[in-house]
Amino acid sequence: MKFTNIPKNGASWNDKLLYSFSTELEQPSDVVVVVRDVDTGAILGEMRLYSVTEATVDISSIIRRSVSLEPPIASSPTIVVSPSLCHVVVEVEGVASPDLLLFRAPFLANEHQILSTMTHENGVALGDTLRFTVNAVKVLSVVIHESIRGRIRVVESVQFSGSSMPVEVVIPLTSLSASAEKIEVAITNGLVKELYEYQIVERSSTSRTLLWYNSRGGIESYAFSHSRSVSRKADVTTIATTEGSRAWLNGAESIERLTSATLSSSEQERLAEIICSPYIYEEYQGKIIPHSLARREIGYDDHGALQRLSLDIVEEWKGGGL
Repeated sequence: MKFTNIPKNGASWNDKLLYSFSTELEQPSDVVVVVRDVDTGAILGEMRLYSVTEATVDISSIIRRSVSLEPPIASSPTIVVSPSLCHVVVEVEGVASPDLLLFRAPFLANEHQILSTMTHENGVALGDTLRFTVNAVKVLSVVIHESIRGRIRVVESVQFSGSSMPVEVVIPLTSLSASAEKIEVAITNGLVKELYEYQIVERSSTSRTLLWYNSRGGIESYAFSHSRSVSRKADVTTIATTEGSRAWLNGAESIERLTSATLSSSEQERLAEIICSPYIYEEYQGKIIPHSLARREIGYDDHGALQRLSLDIVEEWKGGGL
């Protein structure tokens, strides 16, 4: 038995992951294809093929069921291996393929990259969380400074030692001074340093922060400055009883409209990707909430420049009586 084709290391499980093999036998036989997590040894899935001498199988659906799409949360600055990363090996009749790292988008395993495209113009507020997806080749260091009337001090620092894998950098801004005016985040792999500088701003009570993934697999976030309710509906059943009638709420749904501030040119391309992103989340009070969207709309001016982004979030509630 031998493998004749396998995917590239760093391939995406959103694409087909084709493994081809030959049993090298003259007579057809039944074979079992086992997909296994290299790090834990756990079996992620199996396929049984009948009467074959050679075959090609696609394991992408097995990987998609096995990984987590939800962005990680943390109470202090941390760097964790992306839960969307899978270290996998395929076994056919006891013969193992080379092991591969698979991610939500293709990546170059030996190239340091910041996969998120957070702009330097974003303002942040006390209590916000900054997020970056980075392909960490070796040692990754993140240092957060704050500035108060020109005086700079280190707030937090965190390091990660890995071997060519996408990681999630999660930085809750809970340790900043109340009088902080701006912060600087330095991300370095020992050779290349990326600096991100943000002014401290105040958030309105109606602002809401959404998270999504860009086409490179990097996490993105944006605090929508305005939200308002545009629709509410309920499914109610009225039941006659000896004591009169009773209304039972089967389900209720509301639609909240989120609208961005006027977008700068540097934010246009970044936010435009949320229109096609299949996974949308909200970060709220230390929790990650998945959302379905009823409408996604980008507004352009007379010259074709993107101005505002508007999204309608469907929020449901089930059960209970009235």
